[in-house]
Amino acid sequence: MDADIAGVAFFIAREGISKFIRWIMLCISPQPESDNCESSGWADLPSDLLGRILQLLELPEALAVAAVCSSWCSAAAAAGVPRSGTPWLVSWNMTCVEPIQYGPPLHHKDNTRSTCPGIEFRNLLSADKTYRVNLLEGRRRHLHWCGASHGWLIAADELSNLVLCDPFTFDMIPLPPITDLGCVKGVYDAEGGIVGYRYGKDHQGFNPATEILGQWFYQKVVLSCDPSSSSSHGGDYRAIVIHYDADRVSFARAREGRWRLAAALSKGERYADCVYHDGRLFTVTLCGMIEMWGLNAPHEPTKQVIIADGDKKCGRVLTRFLVSTPSGSLLQIRILRTRRQACCPVKIEVEMLEVHVEEGKLVGLSSSTALREHAVFVGLNHSACLPTKEFPKLRPNCVYFTTPFLVNHDNFGLRALPGVFIYNLENQTFEDVPPSFGFSYGEYRPSAIWYIPRI
Repeated sequence: MDADIAGVAFFIAREGISKFIRWIMLCISPQPESDNCESSGWADLPSDLLGRILQLLELPEALAVAAVCSSWCSAAAAAGVPRSGTPWLVSWNMTCVEPIQYGPPLHHKDNTRSTCPGIEFRNLLSADKTYRVNLLEGRRRHLHWCGASHGWLIAADELSNLVLCDPFTFDMIPLPPITDLGCVKGVYDAEGGIVGYRYGKDHQGFNPATEILGQWFYQKVVLSCDPSSSSSHGGDYRAIVIHYDADRVSFARAREGRWRLAAALSKGERYADCVYHDGRLFTVTLCGMIEMWGLNAPHEPTKQVIIADGDKKCGRVLTRFLVSTPSGSLLQIRILRTRRQACCPVKIEVEMLEVHVEEGKLVGLSSSTALREHAVFVGLNHSACLPTKEFPKLRPNCVYFTTPFLVNHDNFGLRALPGVFIYNLENQTFEDVPPSFGFSYGEYRPSAIWYIPRI
């Protein structure tokens, strides 16, 4: 048995963890019955041997092992590997610690043994634990969250270019460069390397640090589908970004490899959220205007205004979200300020509305039944609506919220809210996610982002 464990360790050390993960993912992929994991005898490995192997792996590999077959899943559960399908809270940890060759895959916050910087994962089923993943290699040390969609994290790298990252397989997909957007122009040195950017209407703004622009320039990024399975969507996918002063929306098709501007709002208006729903992109502004975009045309995108006049609650609105539900409906969530006093924190309420696309109207929903047996996750992520029957630890009719970064200074009242909290629609109260999370809201990037893995 020790020889088998040593063999696994030697394979990981020689071939690299990425090859090990790819082998695991092959086991996960649908196979002919004669070639699957169980028929090959891998399922019969002793549980103590699997437990020893799991101790050689970090969190992504441990979750991949748990997904191979039922016996491996049981061994992983006994070793303390949390279930991967529930949403995770992801945040940066910039603490430098002593690097090691091997270590437990599940790093508790009081026993972290990874190199810096690292990504911290917290699973809602084991909220008292923190798990570290070292995603970055080489120069990519300055990533800033811009979104999470279809099992991918989206970040701006050290050149402020967007990149898709799968932290559980270590795959990375670069998106078109920031200089492809019309409002950004690169500043180059004598050797042709980018040393800064000029930006704005006439490129009058200047940022001499290439990574700083990406810290505030992108407000949110969503994907139309999972790029790794885009063959089922015609071999193409779309990345959509709200950017600059949150007043512009651009998109890139994988086949084209360039950014195209879809819309630019008039001065003073801002986009609050976007979601890909029923094959089309929907956007909502802070004042409540809802637009529907068709991005499949080979040339210019098509736009239809669903709600033109917004609503009369703009002065109280902190932000808005759009949510696509499993039943096929489109919801708008309004986060409202009810009062603000110097001696009291901001008090909020959450309103739920259904967007009737064909009729072009909003219909208010009863708070007690708006989500029925579902929980909604909103923030910088592509909004998700999950059935609590499949995830019994989630609270039904609740909104799990992470405070987003808003460039609009009128909405910085959000800073008075917890970085991560749960709003109960039935009794209209909110509470912090367990204090052990300990997030604080940063100026240029959110404290955390909801992430739902693909495995």
